[in-house]
Amino acid sequence: MTTTPSTPISAGPEDPSSGESGSDAAAIAEASRSAAVADDVAYLDQVMVEIDAEVRRRRASGDLPASLERELDELFLEFSPVGLQGKAKMRETLALIDSSAYVDIAVPTASNKAIGVYIKKTIRKMIGWYMRFIADQIIKMFWATSRMSHVLVEHVEDLEADVEAHRTPDLPVDVVVPADLAAAWWAPKAASALSAVGGRVAVGECGTGSLVEALVASGVDAYGLDPSDLALEDAIDRGADLRAESVLDHLGVVADEALAGVVLTGAVERLRPNERGQLMELVATKVAVGGTVVLHSTTPEAWARSAPPLVRDLAPGRPLHAATWAHLLGGRGFAVTETTTGGAGGALAYVATSSPDAGAVNAAIDAVNELLGGPAEYVLVAVRER
Repeated sequence: MTTTPSTPISAGPEDPSSGESGSDAAAIAEASRSAAVADDVAYLDQVMVEIDAEVRRRRASGDLPASLERELDELFLEFSPVGLQGKAKMRETLALIDSSAYVDIAVPTASNKAIGVYIKKTIRKMIGWYMRFIADQIIKMFWATSRMSHVLVEHVEDLEADVEAHRTPDLPVDVVVPADLAAAWWAPKAASALSAVGGRVAVGECGTGSLVEALVASGVDAYGLDPSDLALEDAIDRGADLRAESVLDHLGVVADEALAGVVLTGAVERLRPNERGQLMELVATKVAVGGTVVLHSTTPEAWARSAPPLVRDLAPGRPLHAATWAHLLGGRGFAVTETTTGGAGGALAYVATSSPDAGAVNAAIDAVNELLGGPAEYVLVAVRER
């Protein structure tokens, strides 16, 4: 005998025998999930209420003294990481400070012997007035310190907001094209200035590493630094001593007076003012007395004309004039021995003297070249005297 199921089998969301459409089924499933989540939240809330009630009960009974809670807070602060970041992290730490800014003078009186409980309670009553006087002063100091911490945090948050408002996007490393410095007009000047040094020479933003190889070939114990590791690969394969580091990062870990010379180029045109000061301080401490600094830079005028638009817009700093670098180095014990200008300045050429009004035209060209032309680059050589 054949029987018919009491519950019809669903034939899919479009099957009329299912008794409901697909959208109705999805709505029912979503409602079930929402109800389950609501049940979980309600259960968690109930558990937290029960925990709070138990804590209050144990506090009232003396099983959970304030000193134990404070000890647990200190252990939590010592061994567990603060999970929040930024402002929330500072505020969370301040909350822990605020909650700990008190002194509990209710010394525990529990003892294994009845007479011990009596003696401890008697002592606590006898010196309670004394401890309360001291505790009041300590608590006042804690709260004053806590208040000062709040003031400092608010001040730091204001400073962070100001700094963030003036922050510019970082200049991508790959935007700066690695240069073949060995072919630069100033490379022979650098080799000549460093030929007599008797120690290691760091070449900052060495580009493709060609200048380092040229210096080593001329007898200089040179090595190179550049933040772009891709630019260094070919020279490293040829055996050159090159490191994928920025000049500031590297000089920061070099021992004092460990270098006989430093070549600075590239990065000096884009450093922030504070980084520029940091670089000068590092050079003054890492280069030994008698050591040589070779500094190459584009002039500010030529940089404004020739640098790619992305570099001009996003560079955190701008090139300085040679006289400014000479001033910064001079204030740190260096004497500038040579300043040479060069590079393609884009100066306009004179017209032939046979042309009509050649004198007036050439005079105008001189005026234009003085305003817009001039040398595009300079190299400065300085020796540390003290």
